[in-house]
Amino acid sequence: MDNDTLQRIALNQSKTQQKVVDHFTKPTEFLKRVPFIVSSHGFVNDYEEWSNVEGGEFREFDAPYSPMTADTSLRQVKLGVMGGEMSVGEEAALHMFSGVTTDSAEAAAKYFAKQTPQILNKSGRNTELHFIYNILYGEMKKYNAKNAADTTKHTMFNAGGTGNTNYSIFAIRQAPELNCGLYSPCGKNKDETMYMEWLNGGERHYIATGKDQGKIGYEATWKAFLGYQLACPEYLGGIFNIDPANNHNVTAAMIDDLLDAVEADTSDTVLVMARTMKSKIGALKWDKVELENREENINTKVLTWNGIEIIGTNTMLKGTESKVILPY
Repeated sequence: MDNDTLQRIALNQSKTQQKVVDHFTKPTEFLKRVPFIVSSHGFVNDYEEWSNVEGGEFREFDAPYSPMTADTSLRQVKLGVMGGEMSVGEEAALHMFSGVTTDSAEAAAKYFAKQTPQILNKSGRNTELHFIYNILYGEMKKYNAKNAADTTKHTMFNAGGTGNTNYSIFAIRQAPELNCGLYSPCGKNKDETMYMEWLNGGERHYIATGKDQGKIGYEATWKAFLGYQLACPEYLGGIFNIDPANNHNVTAAMIDDLLDAVEADTSDTVLVMARTMKSKIGALKWDKVELENREENINTKVLTWNGIEIIGTNTMLKGTESKVILPY
């Protein structure tokens, strides 16, 4: 999928932004592949939800045109604020960089710079988790509940697990303006995807909360305005309650049914699952998967399912999901 991911967007920004976004997306195999667009109105995005699309039809010469229509509903989605606060006492900062500087503000800046990669890594993981379990799962369940009486529109499938040792597999078609991520440019010049801001103008001050409460030191915040819209919820589905430890396994037929339900296309569809679940997929029909083979050895890494990319992410729960009750 050749779309504006966060990394591509950052390429048009500063080199600092490129490093920031690289740290943010490094551990997130799904988030890396989400196409993003700029929100229409800052912290909210207006869009049309499409259904019952009617295209053109063949007709006789000089015959009336057939209508090309779609049922659309105006929707609005709010972006969320991804961010947090960093702090350091001035004495701790000076101690850590005592051989480099005697300026506490400079030491604090170096301290934050050292902490930033890991903090952004974790922030990216939290964002991916929020997109998958809060937004995608929530919207999927609402769509299936709304269409519970119409079995032709069901996109949720049950592997039969009953406890709290389950996995899940998501399938989604993504494209800009339809199912995609949202961001609102931020920073002083509105040209950043994520930005850091010093509190109290970067001057030392009394820290009132957090791990350094009661100390004199420095604080800064990281912030990004991100969201996800589903203009075509019928292109999102999942298999739930997969519990291999208790013989509730996903089957090749289930995956095929899921991909059929979301009308999967190799150009824009991905299967998303925990990395350990991706490993288990290799035990299914090998004629349905493409393997990565190298001359020096045989690498049985599963890449696709009938041409649909399989994403194994470390952020999804690894066999600890609670039972999902399907809305039909």
